[in-house]
Amino acid sequence: MDMDRQIVKGIRKYISVFQEAKDKDINEADTVTRIIKFLEEVLGYDVLRDVTKEFQIKERYVDLAVKIDEKVKYYIEVKSANTKLKESHIYQAESYASQSGVPWVLLTNGAEWELYHLVFDKTGIDHFLVYSIDLINGDVEQNSEKIRYLSREAVRKDELNDFWDKHITLSGESIIKALFHEDSLGTIRRELRRVSDILVDEDELLWGIRKLLSPEVLSQYSEIIKIRRKRKIRTTKESDTENGDENKPDATSVVSVSDVAQSPSNENNEQ
Repeated sequence: MDMDRQIVKGIRKYISVFQEAKDKDINEADTVTRIIKFLEEVLGYDVLRDVTKEFQIKERYVDLAVKIDEKVKYYIEVKSANTKLKESHIYQAESYASQSGVPWVLLTNGAEWELYHLVFDKTGIDHFLVYSIDLINGDVEQNSEKIRYLSREAVRKDELNDFWDKHITLSGESIIKALFHEDSLGTIRRELRRVSDILVDEDELLWGIRKLLSPEVLSQYSEIIKIRRKRKIRTTKESDTENGDENKPDATSVVSVSDVAQSPSNENNEQ
């Protein structure tokens, strides 16, 4: 049986397991036991070799550490079956994850699964919710597509990190930036001219696209909904001019003029 089919079959089996856990209101320790069995039976881990309970990181302990070839790939913070998952729970995991440099933390109570990616930089730690699923009431096929990235096979092939890269690429911010890049706007302008024989300028197109976006999107991405231009490339002519030699031949040309275009003056009227 291939891994995808195994995961679908395993989730169907564990729906009743985790529902029973909620009905019996089992504690955190017993929930951990069920998660370990899930890792073994559904996600393909050797629990004696790949999974460590109460994994110590300096003076702290994390419920479960999932390893491949003795290298920790992600941590699991487990809550009792009827504990509602909260964002504050991930804060508890941030400190020990940052000390070990492991960027993945799964928060679960058996029924609910929340996968977080942590980003560490000089200013501190930030966390991003990659997905949140309801294993009991959610669509089995859709849940399996997400959970499979936590399987031993997927993690071993680095598919979990690839999944994060794709998640970032398809984020609203990335798409907005790509859409409002001058090259993208140029392509749209040419297509509009082809079908209507009218050439609109960039600012007109910018505001035309804005009208298609919901107020929520406009509010969330207001700082990046603007024309994004290529960076200015220094030319041979510019360098020669700065050096006082204006008569040398112009070998190259300026690609574009600024990083970001100014918003039209009628912005407030449009909104």
